[in-house]
Amino acid sequence: MSQPSNQVSSALLPAVISALIVCVVRFFTIPWSIWKGAALRLADMRHRDEAEVIASSRSEFPVFDWLRAAWDGMIFLSWFIGIILSVMTFFTVAFGYYGTFFTGLTSMVGALILTYFSVITMSLMKESLIIILSIALNVERLSRDKNA
Repeated sequence: MSQPSNQVSSALLPAVISALIVCVVRFFTIPWSIWKGAALRLADMRHRDEAEVIASSRSEFPVFDWLRAAWDGMIFLSWFIGIILSVMTFFTVAFGYYGTFFTGLTSMVGALILTYFSVITMSLMKESLIIILSIALNVERLSRDKNA
């Protein structure tokens, strides 16, 4: 009976550390991973070969390819737009009628934090839509392979 309790107690600390890494550290690093992935996918689009371009133009779902690229574009641009809006927020609040420098700075930092984490929501929406559209694309590929 002591064998299973020893296994649980010896695995408890590594499990707690792993849970903290996944739930806390990863929460703060995943926006960067999402943004970087979108930037790399957009850069790779410039290097697509001719066969991929022809295959995507013959697809019955041309909106699918456009939608994936558009979501990556929105994710990539969101941080730049967020920086511009946060600077505008700072000046609007800090130099407004009742504003102070501190309230403007607080508003700007809040806007930057919101912008940083907004890519998580944008990526979740993209992934949900892509899953639905991927089913349709896979059905098209299966029917094309079956007819070939």
